[in-house]
Amino acid sequence: MIKRIFLIIFIFLSSQSFSQSGETQLSKEPEKIEFVFSPGVLIQKEIFTEFNISVGKVSANFPPKILPIVGFEGFRVGFETNLKSNEDFIIAPKLGYEISITFFSIRLSALNYYQNNESEFRILPEFGASIGGMFNLTYGYGISFKNSISGISNHRLSLSINLNRKLSRAVKKLK
Repeated sequence: MIKRIFLIIFIFLSSQSFSQSGETQLSKEPEKIEFVFSPGVLIQKEIFTEFNISVGKVSANFPPKILPIVGFEGFRVGFETNLKSNEDFIIAPKLGYEISITFFSIRLSALNYYQNNESEFRILPEFGASIGGMFNLTYGYGISFKNSISGISNHRLSLSINLNRKLSRAVKKLK
């Protein structure tokens, strides 16, 4: 048992001492937590709007001779609604995690739809295309545990934008 621990420590230390950082002068910005505002519109039987605040890392690395990595990775908190009135009004608070970099975007969210006295919980995996982590077009499938609200479907198409100054500057440098 002790030999295994020493072997693991030896492999870890040797890999760290011989690894290259891959950082260039252009990517020497310190990593810090960024806030991103993410509005969007989605279609799932009806048109919904979404509003999210995300907390995570905005990447603006431009290593030479390698594909530039630009985007956002972090946790999302928000809600979506169909903006209708009276008994047709649906609102869904949600929590999730997003990785949107350079050309692709993936998300995983947990949300709970409310309409009148009905409630429906869903897990929502989404994947799709991204432009620099800023503009995202994703397809998602809501995994429902109880189909009680008729105004929403399992399939959805979402268009969202991640608004952040650092991310915006990085996307402009990609052009």
